[in-house]
Amino acid sequence: MFEELSGGPLPNGRYPDITLAIFPHLREFLVIDTRDAAADIAVMSTDSVFNDEYYRAVESEFGSLLREGGDRPFLHLMHLPSQLDDILRGIAMNFILDRLGVNFHDEDNLPEVVVFVISGPTLAIPQDQVVAGFAEMLAQRAGSGEIERWSQKLAELIQREAEAFPPTNEVLGESMTDESLDPYYIWQNRN
Repeated sequence: MFEELSGGPLPNGRYPDITLAIFPHLREFLVIDTRDAAADIAVMSTDSVFNDEYYRAVESEFGSLLREGGDRPFLHLMHLPSQLDDILRGIAMNFILDRLGVNFHDEDNLPEVVVFVISGPTLAIPQDQVVAGFAEMLAQRAGSGEIERWSQKLAELIQREAEAFPPTNEVLGESMTDESLDPYYIWQNRN
């Protein structure tokens, strides 16, 4: 189930190098790094990403972007929200990759990253199914004790997210559509 939710195999038949499980109402997220034979699983704090350095980088990028209006300022302003969205996500991903020891400046060797947002429709899916899928995904990459420990941590994070923002009946209906299972691809190396 977690494989379905996190995208499962990519078009090339492989799983993403890094899967991030984001919980929008929590200050932690789960990182599953399968670049090596043994999976490296960790809980990261949002404080390690969204710090003063992050905000200075966003301010700098946005300041430059804001002044690029040129001879079509209205058109430029109309496109600013989506460009700002790209800046916010791109810089956040760079900071996450940096914390994982990835040189994000080396574009030829960027890992494939899938971001799985655990909220809304995902919270309507039985928690034990998501956790069982997570364990299945790691079956060949981690020992049973480690899988059990991280399965418990994932269950705890899902529960805390559900308590912070309980799913509504509308969300329960959305959980039955194929679109609700699509992972959010924030960064993918296309080489």
